[in-house]
Amino acid sequence: MDGYAFLFYSSLITIAVSGLLIVLGILFVKFGYKDYHKRSMLTAFILALIFVVLYLVKSSLYSPQKYSGNYRGIYLFILWSHTLLATVNFPMAIVTIYLAFKERFDRHKRIAPYTAAVWIYVALTGWLIRAFLV
Repeated sequence: MDGYAFLFYSSLITIAVSGLLIVLGILFVKFGYKDYHKRSMLTAFILALIFVVLYLVKSSLYSPQKYSGNYRGIYLFILWSHTLLATVNFPMAIVTIYLAFKERFDRHKRIAPYTAAVWIYVALTGWLIRAFLV
């Protein structure tokens, strides 16, 4: 496997697992498994950070792929919404985790559903963007 393929597939795997862990974390907290919830969410965050590093390395070493299909408008909408929400989600995740560590669960519970929803959207649209480029 060459360097591009390694960076490409490892970044896809890390963001997919991160998104799945967010969903699992939501289920864990709904069923009262707070320790599993915490582990799931922290692991999702660490995997998202690894994804960002892999993505930045790939982007700095290889030129970006250009979309040349028939659905350019849809592709651009997904790409720009993904990019905007990924940028917004990072500080949201930091605040959400901070509030949990400070045991300010009243505020954590208010922001966490929005953070999780944006996170899941970003993970899914990341995969969609890749599907458009294949």
